[in-house]
Amino acid sequence: MKLLMLFLAACLGVAMAAEPPHNTGQTSAAGEKRIALVIGNSAYKDAPLKNPANDARDVAAALRKLGFEVIEKTNVAQKEMNRAIVQFGEKLRGDSVALFYYAGHGVQVRGKNYLIPVDAQIQSEASVRVEAVDVDGVLDQLTISPLNIVILDACRNNPFERRFRSVGGGLAQMDAPKGSLIAYATAPGKTAADGDNRNGLYTQELLKHIQTPGLPLETVFKRVRIAVMAASGDAQTPWETSSLTGDFFFRPPSGIRPLAAPEAAAPADPAADETVQWREIEHSTDVADFERYLQRFPNSRYAMLAKAVQQRLQGEAAPVATAPPAREVTDGERTRAPAEIPGPIDLSGTWNPEHAPGQVYIFADGSCTYKGFLIISIGCTWRQPDAGRREIVIVWNHGYTDTMTLSLDGQRLIGRNNVGDPVAFTRSR
Repeated sequence: MKLLMLFLAACLGVAMAAEPPHNTGQTSAAGEKRIALVIGNSAYKDAPLKNPANDARDVAAALRKLGFEVIEKTNVAQKEMNRAIVQFGEKLRGDSVALFYYAGHGVQVRGKNYLIPVDAQIQSEASVRVEAVDVDGVLDQLTISPLNIVILDACRNNPFERRFRSVGGGLAQMDAPKGSLIAYATAPGKTAADGDNRNGLYTQELLKHIQTPGLPLETVFKRVRIAVMAASGDAQTPWETSSLTGDFFFRPPSGIRPLAAPEAAAPADPAADETVQWREIEHSTDVADFERYLQRFPNSRYAMLAKAVQQRLQGEAAPVATAPPAREVTDGERTRAPAEIPGPIDLSGTWNPEHAPGQVYIFADGSCTYKGFLIISIGCTWRQPDAGRREIVIVWNHGYTDTMTLSLDGQRLIGRNNVGDPVAFTRSR
């Protein structure tokens, strides 16, 4: 699923020198090195923000008390942002805990997220790539450290959306690299207003909960989410993606290491084997592979999809087994042949995703939307690339594209998204 998107600010910026990195307060466990890069941009010429510089200063101060060596930057231009990111990466090593925090304007364009320096001059989507800082560049710095935390309080409303050909809000969801957690101030594709107090609502709650002793990292962000949703009347829902392989405590309980290094042999995940086996056969054209999979994993999360593929393959194989000898097509058959071609497909109605809660509403004008758990709503567009085929392409506003085939009875859409995950919808009756 996917989204094109947000924004920006222009011109001019004041680059304020960061304080020299230093540690105070709590020390880390032996051998663990906590490194943080904290950036807050407020002083945009065309769209200034009140909170981000304050947010960055307060987060930097809190992290120093928690044993982090902090590189702190506020109101920085693109060149200084990029230099700070490289400096941050150079400090990381194989026993580091790496934390990147950013507050300020952020945009997504064609499913990629960009952070906006205060000197950016953005007049169109095309200019974002050369004026902004690609979040992927930050993630590239995190390959050496075993535990990484990325916090993006960068979902402010976009006052310059008229400059873009395609408009959306918020940031696109990104897959967290191994050993990483990516936290967003609000859900993918959503925006959060700049706050009225010293800190934005998300950072305000984050500052509270990272101080609580004994909270695992995931619990910290869960409590932040609950507090923000309550304070905003469910208008803002913080979000995380995670692939953590170890435990981390900002303030560890007595006698527990801040970072538990990943075990060489991690405890077996009950669902891991069914997923591995599914990945091995999902592109197979042998119906026996899916029969064996269903016998071994009848209650797998992929069971419904496996049955659908099995039925499709059986349906494709049946005509081959019973096909009569080739003969000349009659004139009457030639006139009927076009009726076998699907033609334009009307998907209008309500569809139920088989691997996600909620519903997808598809409209005849080519638009669609997903409404899911809590207040999550994601827009999309759909098209039929070839009127002679039953293939449908759905482009989501947060960065994903689903390519699916409509079943012959018109009741199911089955396929994969652009990262290879299976997707399937069933028409609501």
